[in-house]
Amino acid sequence: MGKTILEVKNVYKNFGGVKALQDVSLSLKEAEIHALVGENGAGKSTLIKILTGVIKMDEGEIILNGEKTKIENPLSARINGIVAIYQELSLIENLSVAINIFLGHEPIKKIIGWINNKTLMNRASKYLKEFKIETDLNSRISEIGLGEKRIIEILKAMSINAKILLFDEPTTGMSATEIDTLFRIMDKLKKKKIPMFYISHNMEEIFRICDKVTVLRNGRNVGTYKTNAVDHKTLVRTMLGRKIEEEYPKRKLKKSRDILLQTEDFFAKDMLKKINLNLYKGEILGVTGTIGAGKSEIGEAFFAVTKKIEGKLRMKGREINFKAPIDAYKNGIAYIPEDRKTQGLFLNYSIEDNLLITNINKAVIGKLFISSKKKRKFSLDISKKLRIVPLDMTTSALNLSGGNQQKVVIGKWLIGSPEILIMDEPTRGIDVGAKVEVFNLINNLADSGVGIIILSSEFQEVKNICDRIIILRNGEIVKEIDSKDITTEEIFSLSLGAGDGK
Repeated sequence: MGKTILEVKNVYKNFGGVKALQDVSLSLKEAEIHALVGENGAGKSTLIKILTGVIKMDEGEIILNGEKTKIENPLSARINGIVAIYQELSLIENLSVAINIFLGHEPIKKIIGWINNKTLMNRASKYLKEFKIETDLNSRISEIGLGEKRIIEILKAMSINAKILLFDEPTTGMSATEIDTLFRIMDKLKKKKIPMFYISHNMEEIFRICDKVTVLRNGRNVGTYKTNAVDHKTLVRTMLGRKIEEEYPKRKLKKSRDILLQTEDFFAKDMLKKINLNLYKGEILGVTGTIGAGKSEIGEAFFAVTKKIEGKLRMKGREINFKAPIDAYKNGIAYIPEDRKTQGLFLNYSIEDNLLITNINKAVIGKLFISSKKKRKFSLDISKKLRIVPLDMTTSALNLSGGNQQKVVIGKWLIGSPEILIMDEPTRGIDVGAKVEVFNLINNLADSGVGIIILSSEFQEVKNICDRIIILRNGEIVKEIDSKDITTEEIFSLSLGAGDGK
């Protein structure tokens, strides 16, 4: 590996009494892709925000190309060539792809000060050709997919002459094909000797694309390894400070033939094809496929987020026609959406407000007054059960780690004791320790008789936590099989249309 481009030395950052970073030191060499891993709350995003000038460190040094450098604000980071690609995109939806690439530094006609559209299009076209991207430059950002949007974010960074790229969970919501495109671009950037930090919870991605990996735990650097000299179990053990005996906890399947939910040629708005399926009492049913296969649309239809068009939906043999989510909820169905931040939580509200939002009646005295004491008791009880951290019920959901945010979303539905729980990408964006806790929770709920539908594009996850699997392709069921009778590779193959399937 080449010369050192960036050094972080003895960095500290506290938020009140919380020690976010403690004496963190690490380096980034040219042409190196360096992963940052750790549980939610380990300090990864805090470090990225310091490097991009979003927040200031309390102590420490940043050394850029051998010189001590102060990064006071985002503009300072940009001047120094440090650019971050976050989960939350910074693109303007109503503007074209070309304009977004050069947003804020568009080529100008010198005499009249207008944007030189011809030059802008020519330069944007060169970027697309260089990285072999086929996106239409005239398309609005709102008209392209999430994967393409992330690629445009990278081109935007290159247009301002980025010298160091910081990726924060860049593959969230991307299909396998889009991830391949992203990694191809990263390989090309490596050849240009551009170094990159890469934050991800996905171990497979880290071993596939990264040269080195640093583990943060409780705000400290607890180990840096070359990826070709370390294994998955060692990284997990270092991240958690303990051994995980079972990443996918086992349970004894208690076979039940009591059907909780049944569909007959069921079809609703936004669904791609009619669906016929059964969900049994105490069963964990996985519905999987690649991004865009139609998983989320099924979950939204069952919870009446979208309107039924034709077919039948039965609960315990009784045909039902929900007009709104409140009808589904009153009939014992709970739905955990894919995007917890925009669909599952009120981020500026407290833990207890989020937990009681669907069950406020439990804290009402008489018919008019809400009991703060009851509200606190119900929220504290469910928080202890789910091991939500911190146990301060006044904490804003915005300030929780991804794993704890997901527990709050789950918790607000569990208070209502649902018979059917639909979970869309339940472990997306949470660390391995939090995943194990969520898996244990799912197992316990199923053991208690709750029927659970897991909508997930994580094939290994579906294989290991579900009792039965339904594989979708273009909205159509191509395989329905017990999880013990299929491999992860076969699930992947069938999802892509490379297997027999029917």
